[in-house]
Amino acid sequence: MKSRLKLFLSLILVSTLVATVSAANYKDGIEYFKAGQPDRAKILLEKNLNDPTTDKAEAYYYLGEIAFGDKKYDEAKKNYQAGFTADPMNMYNKIGLAKVEMRTNPKAAENMIKDAVGGKNKKNAGLNLAAAIAFYQNGVPGYEEYLEKALKADKKYPDIYMFQGDILADKKQYGDAAGSYETAILFDPNCVEAYVKYSHIYFPINPTMAVQKLEELLQLAPESALAQREMAEAYYKNDQFNKAAEAYAKYMQNPNHFENDRARYSTLLFYDKKYNESQAIANEILAKNPEDFTMRRISMFNAYEMKNFADAEAAGRAYLNQDKYKKDYIARDYSTYGYVLLENKKTGEAVEQFVKAYELDTAKHDMLKEISDAYRLNGDYANAIKYYEMFMNSDEENMRTNSYYSLGGLYYRAATSVPADSVALRDEYLDAAQKNFNVVVEKAPEDYRGYLWIARSLSVKDPETKDGLAKPAYEQLLLVLDKDSANKTNATAAYIEVYKYLGYYHYLKNEIALTKEYWNKMLEFDPENVEIKEALKQLP
Repeated sequence: MKSRLKLFLSLILVSTLVATVSAANYKDGIEYFKAGQPDRAKILLEKNLNDPTTDKAEAYYYLGEIAFGDKKYDEAKKNYQAGFTADPMNMYNKIGLAKVEMRTNPKAAENMIKDAVGGKNKKNAGLNLAAAIAFYQNGVPGYEEYLEKALKADKKYPDIYMFQGDILADKKQYGDAAGSYETAILFDPNCVEAYVKYSHIYFPINPTMAVQKLEELLQLAPESALAQREMAEAYYKNDQFNKAAEAYAKYMQNPNHFENDRARYSTLLFYDKKYNESQAIANEILAKNPEDFTMRRISMFNAYEMKNFADAEAAGRAYLNQDKYKKDYIARDYSTYGYVLLENKKTGEAVEQFVKAYELDTAKHDMLKEISDAYRLNGDYANAIKYYEMFMNSDEENMRTNSYYSLGGLYYRAATSVPADSVALRDEYLDAAQKNFNVVVEKAPEDYRGYLWIARSLSVKDPETKDGLAKPAYEQLLLVLDKDSANKTNATAAYIEVYKYLGYYHYLKNEIALTKEYWNKMLEFDPENVEIKEALKQLP
């Protein structure tokens, strides 16, 4: 085809393909090719070339098709020629040679094709279809003529509808493409590749329908390794990790499985939260290939989930220090390693990892919040504020009350951490804190916490309580607290803070009666408060 569909991608698996071939034969390779998986097809075809049961002419033809699809035209020609030598009566390879020739000498190629589909082959649906594909893949007008001949020869030939479906898929007419694949199934219920391509088409649109189609296939071909693997992959893509792991376990018992799929199985076990089982497979693979990229990743993920943070850090350090794989790292690699470093009290290093994670995937706005939190833990409030504001600005419409509450808290902590002589900077932070807490009050007027932190912010501006800046705010807080009787139990600390402040304020004003009133109310919530008891004894 002009292009291959790429609707069934994985962000996790990055590895080379190695097959187990104890019971596989070249026909399995053809099945993989027709299902749109040429890399796997090539492995099986090459591994079985010298098997006495292999039709070399047919095997070489499909190796030629794979090479041509990869634009390796010299290699394609070599394979077609080998196939033609193995069986000069196999006209598919002659059409393959014509397809290569068509790139530079269309007229000669057309004559070769006419010769291949002439005589007794005029009504051969497969050969006429191969000719149509040759014209189509080279972008040369005329494929419709041979496609029509193929239909006249056998209108129930399923490969015709597979080809039509591929053309429609190339044009992004996915609904019509799926219809063509269904027609192929109608004429051949055992057309494995039609089920597979149908599921690939429908997965982004209707995952349930795609899964159902593969379940139908598996009922028809329960021993097909391709069907088993596709089923497992579909479950995985649909976030049905338990089913995916079970399906992969069954597939791995099939002698036609690919050895590299053990890495995928380990990955699926991780997503199914079977961390020990996942790591056992990872260890086996790493014992043979210590550089395996995917298993190094999974080892870090498993260790983190199992709370083996020392092992997770060692695994992460080894995994993320491979410059040759730098382009293959994903945001989750860096964020997971960042969480590991946080657990190991290496906050500064964790920040670096979170920043890398965000730079790789700026759509993950929550990572900005993680960066902010890491800076906060490291005592860097300026950067904590910077990244939290970036988080809020990234999704202003969906900001919740708690977001303003958290940002106000960061400004408050920043204010209380500045040097004593930096009054202007302190007050700048406090004003920003109050601004955010005011939003909390507007959005949640029944929630006492916004009033509490406004009062605290004003109190920091007036550390000796001489001006009573926080007095109105604490009085307002008290009114809000008293509106809900549950606060007598759930917000005792807030009540204590209010009464302590107001009592002290009136003490400074020499309003002793009010001081006694507030401090005695405070003792109702905190009867063992020695400091206040002693203070009351000193009052006249």
